[in-house]
Amino acid sequence: MRNKLDQVDFNILNILAENAQTPYTDVAKQLIVSPGTVHMRMRKMREMGLITGATLSLDYAKMGWKMTIFLGIFLSEISLFKKVMKRLNEIEEVVKIHHVTGKYDIFIKMHARDSFHYKQVYQDEILSISGIRGIESFISIEENLERHIQFVEVEED
Repeated sequence: MRNKLDQVDFNILNILAENAQTPYTDVAKQLIVSPGTVHMRMRKMREMGLITGATLSLDYAKMGWKMTIFLGIFLSEISLFKKVMKRLNEIEEVVKIHHVTGKYDIFIKMHARDSFHYKQVYQDEILSISGIRGIESFISIEENLERHIQFVEVEED
C-alpha cells in the first residue's frame, strides 16, 4: 500500500489527522496543490481502505461521563473469542476493543458517567458474558495525550 502513496498523500493525512473537519480547499492551500488534487487523493485513499471514516474527538468528562476505564479480560477458552467480542461490541459504553497478546486475551476501553454507572455496566453486562474467566480493571485518572502518528514517505531499498 505504501508504494501507492506519496508525500502529498502523507501530508494530506497529517493535516486531516490533526483536524478531520479541515476543508479540502484549506488543505490544498497549505500544500500548494489544487482542491481537486486533495479530493482525488482522498477518494483514492478511501478506495484503498486506508481511510475508513472521520471521527470527532470528544471530552467525555465535559459531557458528564467522568470515568474512563480499561479492562484486561481473560477468556475461559480462546475458542469463545468471537462470541465474547460480539457481546462486548453490544455494550454502548465500550468504545474500543483490542485482541491482544500477553497477559490478557482482550483489552477494552469504556466510559461511564460515575462509579455507580460503571458498577452497573461491569456487574450486569460485562460479568454476565459467558466465556469470560476473569477481568482486571484500570481506572484512568487523567489522559495526557491523544494524537495520530505523523506520516512521512519512506523510500524502500
